[in-house]
Amino acid sequence: MILHILTKAPDSSAATQMQQAIGEHDTVLLIEEAVTAALDTSWAVWQQCQSRIFLLSEDLTSRGLAGIAANNELPTLEMQGFVALTEQYEKTVTWY
Repeated sequence: MILHILTKAPDSSAATQMQQAIGEHDTVLLIEEAVTAALDTSWAVWQQCQSRIFLLSEDLTSRGLAGIAANNELPTLEMQGFVALTEQYEKTVTWY
């Protein structure tokens, strides 16, 4: 089980590489520019990871996307949840 942390936009090469590396028991956390995935609910990773993908709420708020995420019922975490999530996984991979 791996926690994948994506920092780049969903159409980036880092996102493509991450998508190819995700295992069925892995979790994805979208931070920084990756939270723009809230604008595209058809992004393949939403279907691939379903209940195992989260957006960092602070980054959503700073980009004005918190309302869009809430309207689409996308799973979010605050910073404390981010820390708790990293504690659950022995391995994390950050995609830049």
